[in-house]
Amino acid sequence: MIKKVLDFVADIKSRSGFYSVEDNLEEKLNYTERQFSFSAEETKEDFLYKWGREITDEDLKWLRISNLELDWELTLDNIYLYGGFDNWGFSDSLVSPAQPDYKSIACQHKYFSEEEERFLKEETNLFCKSAHGMGDGTYGIFHRTKDKYPFDILYLDNGRFFKTDFSLESYYQAMIDSMAVCGWQYFYLDFEEIKSKCADFKVGYWLLYPYSEGLIESPLGRDVTHDTSRLDAVVHHMEVCVYLLPKIFPNKDFSYHKQRLEDFKMFLSQ
Repeated sequence: MIKKVLDFVADIKSRSGFYSVEDNLEEKLNYTERQFSFSAEETKEDFLYKWGREITDEDLKWLRISNLELDWELTLDNIYLYGGFDNWGFSDSLVSPAQPDYKSIACQHKYFSEEEERFLKEETNLFCKSAHGMGDGTYGIFHRTKDKYPFDILYLDNGRFFKTDFSLESYYQAMIDSMAVCGWQYFYLDFEEIKSKCADFKVGYWLLYPYSEGLIESPLGRDVTHDTSRLDAVVHHMEVCVYLLPKIFPNKDFSYHKQRLEDFKMFLSQ
């Protein structure tokens, strides 16, 4: 999977038509075995000290793409879309306290209850952040506990977090299958949880941009404003993805995403 992620970044870089692609692929390709061994040994010691158990070699391999970044954006059919990811250091994700950046954006949010805020501060840490700035507040996070390992993975989106069935392998495979488009995680979440957590919750910034400020008209006949529920905005964004992704990446199969959108809309109509 490490090679798949690196090949995915290289694939995005090789494509024409994007007006912005930023990455640090070369740095990760030059990551030496000596660097890996040093980091792996430190992580093993820290993990054992913090959690009282041995970290698996399966988890240690993710150190090879710590801090790997990809950022792509384009406009097609007068619709703006972007994607990418920003990996945290996996050693930090597994053994360090929550990072200041994570605390400032993910916690102390006016919509979190005190218990949710405590949970995020004390029991979680991020391992992957959405790219491009507008992804602020959207993360893949570990629920870290001594009672269960490997750790469960949650998705956090600006004041709401969701359970997932992802392992690290399946998280990155789904990201690749979705071309790391912003908000791709919604195609893999439980429908009932999306509805219950988003119906009465206002749109997040990444869903609003760039349809505000008069930049472009909202595509596909929907208006997205600050007063739009996040549920309506998520459906709208999924429609944009299903419409645009096959045009942007014609050699990729997005039948899964199309079917999930159809199933979600049918679920909401019941």
